Amino acid sequence: MSAEADIIFGFIIGIIAYVMLYLGKGIQKFAIEGLKIDKKIKSKNSGLWLFGLVLTVSYMFIQWAALIFAPINLIAPLEGLGLVVLMIFSYYVIKEEIQKIQIIGVVFIVIGTILITLFNPNTGEISISTFNFELYLAFSLILIGGALIVVFISKIKNWVGAGFILGTTAGIFSVFQTASKRITAIPDDTIRLFFTGSTFLMATITLLFTQFAFTKANANIVVPCYTAVAIPLAVLTGVITLNEIIEFIQIVGIVFIIAGIIFLTAFKKEGELLDQSL
Repeated sequence: MSAEADIIFGFIIGIIAYVMLYLGKGIQKFAIEGLKIDKKIKSKNSGLWLFGLVLTVSYMFIQWAALIFAPINLIAPLEGLGLVVLMIFSYYVIKEEIQKIQIIGVVFIVIGTILITLFNPNTGEISISTFNFELYLAFSLILIGGALIVVFISKIKNWVGAGFILGTTAGIFSVFQTASKRITAIPDDTIRLFFTGSTFLMATITLLFTQFAFTKANANIVVPCYTAVAIPLAVLTGVITLNEIIEFIQIVGIVFIIAGIIFLTAFKKEGELLDQSL
């Protein structure tokens, strides 16, 4: 495929990945609500929950495929579209109300996604000559090390600010999961092997921190912190370590998406957000 076709193909796969992730979460939440009424383990609700689990797990590999064809700054912001899908699913299936501020959030996310897509200057190609491993290592150690130090300080102070700190830390690990997937597209066997392992490690740690964050704070604190860190830092990682280009108008688009995500999640009641076990 041509470079432009790669971008389009990766973008479409990315949309599919995030739709599957958040649709899967919505289905799991719907099934859990059903299990509260029908407490039988062998029921249609159990089957629905497993189906939702398959969708959420499949996301990791489908997003990975998207990042082979398209740059990080085109794929990472699609998380916002996934949240829009979840909101629509929750409205029509779970029968949750939609607030005016959520509609504003949807508009912001759509505008941001359009800006990022239309003004993307990158190609889908990536090579070892454009990857600065030393800078990547330094950047990851600074961010991860700093986050873990703050987590430790929060712990010894009886988890002061735990929701913000743990949600942000999970988002940081998610950044390097996304970046590792993109780096595996470099045609070098050693790099592919190393960063494939890094992808699975970062994915595991991201999940653990996310779930732990939900035990310490409400989801309407954790989710905005996670996404507000994960999207811009993933894009920044691509720019400074993979020589990806980002235009000012795309930065504006990212700001729109982050604001939209905050509108969708931070102002919802706890019971209306994703079940914390998901």
